[in-house]
Amino acid sequence: MNKELALKNLKIVKKVFDKHEVDFYLTYGTALGIYRDMDFLPDDHDIDLGVFDNSISLKTRKSIGWMLYDLGFFPADIAFNIYNRYEPVVAGYSGDEKSGIIVCEKDGIEFTIFFFYEEDCEKHGREYVCVPALGAMKLISTQTKYYKKPEKITFHKDEYLIPSPVEDYFEFTYEDWKNPMKRDHGLTYFEMHPEHLEVLKNVMDKNQVYHAVKKNE
Repeated sequence: MNKELALKNLKIVKKVFDKHEVDFYLTYGTALGIYRDMDFLPDDHDIDLGVFDNSISLKTRKSIGWMLYDLGFFPADIAFNIYNRYEPVVAGYSGDEKSGIIVCEKDGIEFTIFFFYEEDCEKHGREYVCVPALGAMKLISTQTKYYKKPEKITFHKDEYLIPSPVEDYFEFTYEDWKNPMKRDHGLTYFEMHPEHLEVLKNVMDKNQVYHAVKKNE
């Protein structure tokens, strides 16, 4: 990842969200790198951001996506499994007023912006879940408790929200987050909820399920 271009484009994304008065969090590898190293992770392939406000209208979500598109953030080369067919990600915001995603890239820097909704989970209690498109399977999830009282971190003169308590979040998300030499990935929804694979086993092969979602950096 070109860190100079990553920072430049993160600042543009932040301005777009600020213009729409929508908050986002640094999540996954982006949060890890900026919190632990005050930098982007050198082996990261994208910038991960999360939106956890269920009140955001579909019109606003679409407006954010199209404004980014107009600024040169074009669809990234990724597809999601929708009713057993792989469909390329669309330009702008993909999803509905409940959940969705923006996956775009500019100057070779990819952004994955998750829009989560909240639901009950027998395993984890309340959790946020992201479904990347209408008809798609659940992509990722995270516990809601990390987003009730957010922390702020300053990175190159801008303030960003991060999950809180942030180190508890990293303990939950990664096997060994303190070790920069051991880089594991955030888990997909089905890796966090393997029991749900049993429900799908009569629909598709297990390997298809795992390849239907993108692992997060």
